Amino acid sequence: MNTPKTTSPFCVSHSHLAGAISTLAYLNAASVPVLSERFRRALLKEANSYSMRPVRETMGKPGSLVKQKMNIQSELNPDGLFSELTTEFQELFNQSVAQCDFFDGEAVFNDWMLQKYDVGSYGITPHRDRTDYRYIICLFVIEGQGRFYVSNDRQKSGQREIANLPGDVILLPGPGFKGMKERPFHYLEEITEERVVFGLRHDETKLT
Repeated sequence: MNTPKTTSPFCVSHSHLAGAISTLAYLNAASVPVLSERFRRALLKEANSYSMRPVRETMGKPGSLVKQKMNIQSELNPDGLFSELTTEFQELFNQSVAQCDFFDGEAVFNDWMLQKYDVGSYGITPHRDRTDYRYIICLFVIEGQGRFYVSNDRQKSGQREIANLPGDVILLPGPGFKGMKERPFHYLEEITEERVVFGLRHDETKLT
C-alpha cells in the first residue's frame, strides 16, 4: 500500500530558496526553513519506522581521518514520504534556480541517505564530501538538536555555526557551483537530542 501523500510540504518561496543558494558562493553554507510542520512530523514518523545500521566510526588516511558516530539507512520506501520529498523538492529547486546561473550543469537529486545521531554522539568531525557529489548538497533536519559548523580546515579554523533547527535545510556547495572546485569543510557536534537528518545529493557516478 502506498503511503498517503500530504499537502503543502514546504513553507519557503522560490525567491527565498534562490536567495539562500546565491549566498553559497561566499558563505560556503546556508540554511533556510523549508519543511511545513505537518510534513516534517510525517517524515519523522516514517524515519522512525526504518531499521538503521551503524557506520564505520573512523574513515580516511592518517592526517585526514574522519570520526563519526551515527546510524544510517539508504534503502527507503520508494512510495514513501522521503521519495515524495525528493520529487517535490527537485521541482521546487528547479523552479527556484531556473533564472539563475549557479551551476555548470543540471543538479539532479539521485542520492539520498537517512541519518540518525543518538544523544551524546560526538557527531562527525571536520570533513569534505566526495568530489562525486556535485553542485549542491541538501541536508534536511527532520528532528533533534546539534551544532553544525563550516570551517577552513580540519583544525576548525575560521569556524562558523550554521542554523539547523528541525524543518531547516542546510545547503552546501559542491564542485560545479559557480565554477567552484573546492568543497567546504563541515562538521557536527554536541548532539543534545536525537537527531534525524535526510541528505539529498547529486552523485555523478550514478549518471554514468
